[in-house]
Amino acid sequence: MSIRGDLKRPRYFISIAAELASVHPRTLRIYEEEGLLCPQRRNNLRLYSEADIRRVRIIRFLTRRQGVNLAGVKVILQLEALGKIRVFDLFDEADVERYVDGDEPDPVSDLDRRDI
Repeated sequence: MSIRGDLKRPRYFISIAAELASVHPRTLRIYEEEGLLCPQRRNNLRLYSEADIRRVRIIRFLTRRQGVNLAGVKVILQLEALGKIRVFDLFDEADVERYVDGDEPDPVSDLDRRDI
């Protein structure tokens, strides 16, 4: 299996995914409700891949570090999916990379009100 395929393989339940992404599980549900994240489902359970975790970290970077609201994040991610922009080109690449790689401390807390 290719590395890219392995990144998209669903493997984490919501509690583990939330811990890996340093968010509350409810935040993952909100991101899904807003159309920012689309985890695979098996037997009505959400399963998250490494690519999903990376996407959550990009969303967190945009909301927490750059002050973008969820509607803005959705537009940015849609433009990125169309190949029109890259998040790494919009902001300091090293800053984004640190955040996405999980090196940026971001403790899990109750639902962050800025994400609603």
